[in-house]
Amino acid sequence: RLPPGLQRRLGGLLSAPTGLRGVALGLMLSALPCGLLYGALAGAAATGSMLGGALAMVAFVAGTMPALMGVALLGRFFGRRAGPSMRMAGAALFTLNGVMLAAMAWRVVA
Repeated sequence: RLPPGLQRRLGGLLSAPTGLRGVALGLMLSALPCGLLYGALAGAAATGSMLGGALAMVAFVAGTMPALMGVALLGRFFGRRAGPSMRMAGAALFTLNGVMLAAMAWRVVA
């Protein structure tokens, strides 16, 4: 249950998220942490103890950090190796992603 002030402001948005309200809700939800983090938090809460929850979150961090560092290192490696062409490809992919998201949003709104 939401606090009354928040309920008044978001009630219409949450009750019928269609059209522009759906786009607004999608934009707001994109600011939330990822689903894996929610799963880890639920697992930590399900342990039933502070120490168990802390250990579960430490395990989540220990498993996530190598993957994130690997992606960063690969990005740096390919960025140095490919140079400006990789930056142009990245810019083109970001543009394509933006166009696709805008088209999907337009389909929902129109």
